[in-house]
Amino acid sequence: MRIIITDTGRIWNPDNPFLEAVKDIVLVVCLNGKKITNKYECFVSPYKPIGMGVDKYGVEDTKFKAIASVAKELNDELWYHEDVVFLTDNEITTLYPFDVLKDKNEFNRFHLVTSSPFRFEGKKRLEKHSRMLNDLSSLTSFLYYDSNTILNEFEKPTMGMAYKGVTDYFGKILPTILNGINEMSYEDTPCYFDFSSMTYVSLKKGFKDIDITKSDNIANELNFQPYRNLSTLGLVIPPSYPEAYEDIHETIERPVSRPDGKQVCNLLREQRIQLAKANNILFESVECPSTGPCAGTCAKCDAEAEYLRRQMKKIPEDKRVYPQFDPKCSGTDVTIDKGSIGEGEVFGQPPWLTELLYKKWENEVDDKNEEV
Repeated sequence: MRIIITDTGRIWNPDNPFLEAVKDIVLVVCLNGKKITNKYECFVSPYKPIGMGVDKYGVEDTKFKAIASVAKELNDELWYHEDVVFLTDNEITTLYPFDVLKDKNEFNRFHLVTSSPFRFEGKKRLEKHSRMLNDLSSLTSFLYYDSNTILNEFEKPTMGMAYKGVTDYFGKILPTILNGINEMSYEDTPCYFDFSSMTYVSLKKGFKDIDITKSDNIANELNFQPYRNLSTLGLVIPPSYPEAYEDIHETIERPVSRPDGKQVCNLLREQRIQLAKANNILFESVECPSTGPCAGTCAKCDAEAEYLRRQMKKIPEDKRVYPQFDPKCSGTDVTIDKGSIGEGEVFGQPPWLTELLYKKWENEVDDKNEEV
């Protein structure tokens, strides 16, 4: 296992006392261009400050460009077949090492741990932080913590109280996080961390993999010895990878974590409920207890959608009712008839996409899936 932090983190930095227990596997990426500690191994960026201007965040930032210029050298520090854990926080620059490595990784399993900016930091900062998370397809697992959760514990929280609260919380659950990554089964990946059960959950299984009885089982210490994984197999025997596009279907269907997964899940569930209601279809849907960055859909969601497709197929085409949904609202009862499809955008959705989605609802289902 390898843990990567930066010298710019507000929570995850060389001064964080909770990292001392795993100091042998920590790598500090010094984005400011200077080695700042002898406690941990460091990788120094070639960054050189220029002038007095304020850098932009993201790919236009000179710090980002500097670390991107040595991405190959940084990638070489990861060895082979390691679980690489990026400990990042609401400071946007902490995401830079992951961002420059995500497309270069071939042999390792990437795990991203991050927390959102606080609401007092402003909407623009939250948008920039979210933009750095727009491609999580290379991840084996993802943990996303809403930092604002900690603010609810204080009547009048100060910035210092907020940061200390999040730091202490992550210090408390760090052993649980690392144990979960160490025990993660490759067959169940990709995964996300679910805070309702305090476990990593398979994106594919989703609802079926959540056991809220485990929510109090927070580990006090690591159940494994942290060490670097030195594997020479790929160096001695070159790995054989599939030809381009050989697994294109699996790649397309591979679920990906998203910070707003829970909101997407709730919206899609509401759509299924309204579709069933509009067409007098007997339908029950149990709300998922998950609180974490799921994919927005899982095996349970897909099973409910397939059931509705079968039931809709039984209704004469001219009798089917398709509700019009507003993503910004819930519980809408507004409906449109099929004749209006394609005549205009449906809540920002282009007509061609609306038509395509409705056709998918009406697809034939194999006989083997006829039973509910």
